[in-house]
Amino acid sequence: MKIDFAATDYGQEEMDAVSFVMRSDWLASGPENEQFEKEFAAYVGSKYSICCNSGSSANLLALASLALPKGSKILTSACGFPATLSPILHLGYCPILVDYSLETFNANVEETIEKAKGCDAIILAHTLGNPLDIIRIKQNLKWTHPKIKIIEDCCEAVGGSFLGSKLGTIGDLGTFSFYPAHQMTALGGGGMVVTDDFELYKRMKSLRDWGKMYDWDSDKGGNETDYSSPIGYHRGYTYETIGWNFKLPEANCAFGREQLKKLDDFAFKRRRNWNYLYDGLKDIMTIAPMGSDASPFGFCMLHPKRNELGAHLEAHGIKHRPFFAGNILRQPAFFPFGKTTQMPDNFPVADRLMKEALFIGCHTKLTRENLDYMVEVIRGYLSSNP
Repeated sequence: MKIDFAATDYGQEEMDAVSFVMRSDWLASGPENEQFEKEFAAYVGSKYSICCNSGSSANLLALASLALPKGSKILTSACGFPATLSPILHLGYCPILVDYSLETFNANVEETIEKAKGCDAIILAHTLGNPLDIIRIKQNLKWTHPKIKIIEDCCEAVGGSFLGSKLGTIGDLGTFSFYPAHQMTALGGGGMVVTDDFELYKRMKSLRDWGKMYDWDSDKGGNETDYSSPIGYHRGYTYETIGWNFKLPEANCAFGREQLKKLDDFAFKRRRNWNYLYDGLKDIMTIAPMGSDASPFGFCMLHPKRNELGAHLEAHGIKHRPFFAGNILRQPAFFPFGKTTQMPDNFPVADRLMKEALFIGCHTKLTRENLDYMVEVIRGYLSSNP
């Protein structure tokens, strides 16, 4: 039996939507993008939404929209995927890192609250789709440090909720990824940023579109000659920020719109599969509980002989992945940074996750037979290798 750790789930609706775009005369970001943004904002319950080409770009856009001075202190975790830490370094900010928690496989909330008091912004992930307690962090900081901006990295958590709020709407900004391994995809890529702050929305739209005036295409679709900008120049060629081209093509947006319609069902099936694996393995493995309204990305476990367990899974056709970058300061690109600020050895939980954690799939394509087989293979290995 062959079981991958991730799988895309799409049908005729997505193919028809892409075909419709291919028969049109507009392939670059246009009306499908606009509708995708409106529908996604409505889904999560935010006022504004900005579509972009990836979750990594979403994190960069969100952080850049804060327009903080160089050297500003940004809190993030020492563990997880580089796309959360890298934007801080790209923009010339100073990362303040926190360790993870073995109880949640997420950033340590107590350490976050303490270290955030000297920071200008926070960007933390809901790792593997398990909701981080952003509400507690926000409530502890709002009276004493109300200017701190909170970015929720939901790139692994699209479709999830926490205490009645969709993930991404608890902080000041929420970022999402539609990479094909994630809960939904926009034809193999895509990302989104959501916010209720109009000023942040305006800045992100400009930054995403090469730095153009945020409203250059709001009335005329970008096709009319309009020399009404503040400098008496064409509105579509007047630049108010130093931006990038992070736009997402129409075919991707059309595909993503159809996926969004199925997202609640995708999240339900992932929770069902995650819970089935949990019930079958919780007595013999170290597993962090998952929130009841989560949209899990993968099923994560700790084992002191992770490499051997991983080899056993692969030998039996079960694909797995490690805990992303693990302690990111031990990665070649980030180690020199760690030597000058916070030493890698300061993060023991991140180290343990790097050495002992792996995750397997809980995606929508898994059958009951697949799930039973995964439990059987893992239990069989542990019975012979206690």
